[in-house]
Amino acid sequence: MLTRILTAWHRIWMSLWALPLLMVLVAAATALLAVHLPLSQDDSSVWFLYSGNAEEAPPFLTSLVTAMITMATLVVSITMVVLTLAAQQLGPRLIRSFMADRRTQATLGLFIATVVYLLLVLRAAYGNVEEVPNLAVSIGTLLVLLCLMALLVFVHHLARSIIADNTIERVGETLDEDIKRLLPEREADRASEPETRPSQTGAPLSLTANGYVQALNYDGLVDCAKDADAVIEISFKPGRHVVAGSTYAWISPADAANDGIQDQIENCVIVGGERASVQDLEASVRQLVEVALRALSPSINDPFTAMAVIDRLTTSLAKMMRRGPAQCVWTDSDGAVRLLAPHSTFADIVQEAFRQIRQHGSEQPAILIRLVESLGQLLALADKDQCATLKEQVEIVLETGRRDIPQKQDLESLERRAKEALDRAKEIVPKD
Repeated sequence: MLTRILTAWHRIWMSLWALPLLMVLVAAATALLAVHLPLSQDDSSVWFLYSGNAEEAPPFLTSLVTAMITMATLVVSITMVVLTLAAQQLGPRLIRSFMADRRTQATLGLFIATVVYLLLVLRAAYGNVEEVPNLAVSIGTLLVLLCLMALLVFVHHLARSIIADNTIERVGETLDEDIKRLLPEREADRASEPETRPSQTGAPLSLTANGYVQALNYDGLVDCAKDADAVIEISFKPGRHVVAGSTYAWISPADAANDGIQDQIENCVIVGGERASVQDLEASVRQLVEVALRALSPSINDPFTAMAVIDRLTTSLAKMMRRGPAQCVWTDSDGAVRLLAPHSTFADIVQEAFRQIRQHGSEQPAILIRLVESLGQLLALADKDQCATLKEQVEIVLETGRRDIPQKQDLESLERRAKEALDRAKEIVPKD
């Protein structure tokens, strides 16, 4: 249940409507309260209150509503233009990052909430010839002034948000948060995990859903296995695309398999139409990689953006190297192994981060040189296991350069940097 709640919260967090809707509700409550708290404008100490009479209030509010609807339309139009440009230049999957931006959500919410507030106050002001909603009109005027200032700040923010470097940094920060959330602290004396294979061949289990695995309820799967006194082995990790009817899990002993536990296991697997970063580190990595691939496409041809992506991926990978591996074996309260499930390893993340950039930038020496330089930086921080993965990547990049770089000077530069990186690897191998 908790996993489903977290997945649903992730969808809400990434939506463009949640915060504006909350602000609209607050504005509506404020309007209903303010219209029933009229304050006398005769009190000279309350200088900021609306000083008009009951007949002048509705036309004044009508003018404010008209102006706000115009500005709200302008804000929505600007936002859609920016989202269109971002999708074309940086990739459509980056739209989720723009939609999740709190400043964009707050600005849209402020404008829409102000319109709703003014409409409710205007409705209360019409036909009321005895009392003037001075406080409510004054608050509405203040909100309109606030919207004018927010419009200027919002335009500045949107102009900065479509700069590639700022987008890369924002997505990189999200990746860093996912690394911190999904990977445990590294423990030098961490105990080895229990035996990771069932003692006998299990019965195959299949899913009835199609789509991407967004999250797994690991605790629920452990409870299912404990109730059946069995071991469940999952063959996929979050982010994998599954097809209904295919075998994706096994349960041992085989006689523990039945329709009931099949349904329980499937309820622990959350499948959707797109990848989500709830438990999938590779999803955030792919967003950065997509920016680089767009930059390396013939239509854009912007190697500087691609190199900025490589640098940001290097920063996140360095943080990942200081964390421990994700859990792949789960036990019950008695210490018995109940669940086996794969996870994205350091090698998987490194390959996801650099493979497609290397392939699309194979004919650009600057990209290959920057890849080798970044891998050399990571090698300086690597332990023995990480070193083997990074060394393999350096060798692949070097092989790609020897195949696709025609200029002798560029190839020599790449080979020199690769040698420096591999020399670091030789120094690291003896370490534990």
